[in-house]
Amino acid sequence: MAGLRWGLIRTALAAWAWTALVALLLFGIGLAGAAVSQWKALILALEVLPIVWGALLFYSICEVAGAIRIIGDGLAEAVPWKSLRGLLLGWAFASFLQGAGGFGVPVVVTAPLLWAAGFSPLLAIVLPFIGHAWAVTFGSLGTSFQALMSASGLPAQSLAAPAAILLGGLCILCGLLVGWLGSDKSDFPRLLPALLLAGAAMAGTQYLLAVGGFWQTASLGGGAAGLGVLYAAGRISARAASPAANPPTRRFFAAAAGYFLLIAVILVGQWCEPVRAWLQAYRWNYSLPAVSTASGYGTSGAAGSFPPLGNSGATLAYAAVVVFIWYRLQRWYRPGAIRDILSGTVRKAAPVSIGILLMIGVSTLLSYAGMTAALAAGATAAVGVAFPVFAPWLGAAGAFLTGSNTNSNLLFAPLQQDVARALGLPPSVLLAAQTGGGAVGSVLSPAKVGVGAIGLRDGPGEGEVMRRLILPIGLLLAAASIGTLLLLR
Repeated sequence: MAGLRWGLIRTALAAWAWTALVALLLFGIGLAGAAVSQWKALILALEVLPIVWGALLFYSICEVAGAIRIIGDGLAEAVPWKSLRGLLLGWAFASFLQGAGGFGVPVVVTAPLLWAAGFSPLLAIVLPFIGHAWAVTFGSLGTSFQALMSASGLPAQSLAAPAAILLGGLCILCGLLVGWLGSDKSDFPRLLPALLLAGAAMAGTQYLLAVGGFWQTASLGGGAAGLGVLYAAGRISARAASPAANPPTRRFFAAAAGYFLLIAVILVGQWCEPVRAWLQAYRWNYSLPAVSTASGYGTSGAAGSFPPLGNSGATLAYAAVVVFIWYRLQRWYRPGAIRDILSGTVRKAAPVSIGILLMIGVSTLLSYAGMTAALAAGATAAVGVAFPVFAPWLGAAGAFLTGSNTNSNLLFAPLQQDVARALGLPPSVLLAAQTGGGAVGSVLSPAKVGVGAIGLRDGPGEGEVMRRLILPIGLLLAAASIGTLLLLR
């Protein structure tokens, strides 16, 4: 994707074919084991693909209504400073969205707003990818952090503080990268005071919520704090530039209400127990047999269930319907709008769904064949006592391979814990490095890049987006390594 600028489907098909060949010939997974791994991929896809379709349905509803253009014009009037608008949307708002949703939702929702605010299509996609990276661990109502606790057996009281400190530092660096990339370089020094104040508010709020036992809302609260600081800074700068600057219009607030309705519906679906219980009541059950490879690696059988009405993608779809009704009440739709919304959703979601399904198939083949474990063991043996420097990179590799910080934590948290004990280091610090690196590395996963790259009509390809992300993500991982060493002192 980065080197040859291949699209997601072509890349995913090549990766799947090569992984299957290696798994069969070198790791001895066998046809039956490979088939089980692909059934597992289909089950995981039931959790991921509805999010893609729900997010794109929401995007189409807003686009056809003209809400994106209205918000872009309104922000230009309320916050005329373009660089500050980039921070507000690409960093604070994307992080706020990550607090409630996940898997590319912050990019799909935010990129059109950045484009309407005057940024190029490539920057409109890249900025929120970088901006929300720090918020992944405590985002999606703490799903990745819950996985870290489950895999390590350690309580939130042990893990929250080092994870929040490391992620807080990454939060400020994410803001610096978004501010640098989204502003004229001569304008950047003037942006720094608001940026650092917002970064302190976001990192501090996340830390207080995480260590206070409210880790499910740590990213959500951090993003909200940043939104408040940056919006206030924008209004102050607008009044300083023009004392007669007009506040946002009613149409702006009506358009923006659609986005806050989205957040409200998601939070009700997650936190309102009667609603949550009703949505989770109907479930599809599944079971998978154990798999053993010819090389001696074994994967135990698994059983579980999937709530088709209560998963995150379904909640996004409910939110999209509510937003459609809201915009319909504003009389913003022309005849044939429903047809345009549905056709736009299918046109964007169908191709990327194929690529994501193939990439999930790659990750389950890697896992069932023992290839992921072999990579981790080889890397660990190669670096020895220098392992803490590479701990975030291992977390990032797991998230890159699986497309999820949650999956990376489940795969590699026990390994990080074992290495910490062998080296006489506090396990909580290496586990913080694991989830911090996984949060950042998940941004580069081909499946997420594929989702984000389709958020704009006639936008850049997946390969171009990935090329632009490599250096910033590398800098964030290097900072995570430094942060890990500082936490160990």
